[in-house]
Amino acid sequence: MVLTETEEILVICAGAVVLMALISNILKDYRSMTRDAKKEVAQREKDEAYVKELKRVIDKKNEELQRQIKEKDKA
Repeated sequence: MVLTETEEILVICAGAVVLMALISNILKDYRSMTRDAKKEVAQREKDEAYVKELKRVIDKKNEELQRQIKEKDKA
């Protein structure tokens, strides 16, 4: 089967369109995955900061409680 010059140009154009659509979808997926990964990292950092603050508050309360227990035992 021999294609005419016009048919060859149409096949090349169609192939280029398909290739550009494929590359476009790949880039869109990559950007989406990158955005989701950044959100997860930001959320993880926020959660870690919250846990550290909570631990600090609990440790402080524990120290106060231990001090009160020692004072009560002395009295």
